[in-house]
Amino acid sequence: MSAAVVSQKALAQRAFSVSLWRELFTKILVPVDGSRYMEENIVYASKLARATESTLTFVHVVTLPVVTPPKIGIDPRPLEQAGLKILENAKNIAKKEGADSETRLGKAFGNAAQEILRTAEHESFDLIVIGAKGHSLLDKLLIGSVCETVMHHATCPVLVLHHR
Repeated sequence: MSAAVVSQKALAQRAFSVSLWRELFTKILVPVDGSRYMEENIVYASKLARATESTLTFVHVVTLPVVTPPKIGIDPRPLEQAGLKILENAKNIAKKEGADSETRLGKAFGNAAQEILRTAEHESFDLIVIGAKGHSLLDKLLIGSVCETVMHHATCPVLVLHHR
């Protein structure tokens, strides 16, 4: 078989692969938390969204404690403002990568995973791209890994990104 035939066959297979990915994934949800791994996750998800011509949406979940001492109120506004900055940063990183994006700000008590799962299901996302490592070891010890909860309970495929 000639090199030209192999090359054409490889190109046809690659085109089929890209076409299949475009059919499978049209809406990608990416949770963002402001961690040091966030930018790598966004760059990867942006490239995937561009390649598949998918809509890219970032979600940040403001997590509030499940239990607070009596008479101590928690004002979520500073956390919401910080969350909006994280989302704006995510949007800017995606734009540098050539991907348009949307944002969502959610609230949850305890583990942010429940709000991520709710968003994914209610808005019919086809894929969740999430980092294996997140913001806080303390969060993992106290309320469980957001990534682990999303992986086990999502109604759509979950792509987990591991970092060194």
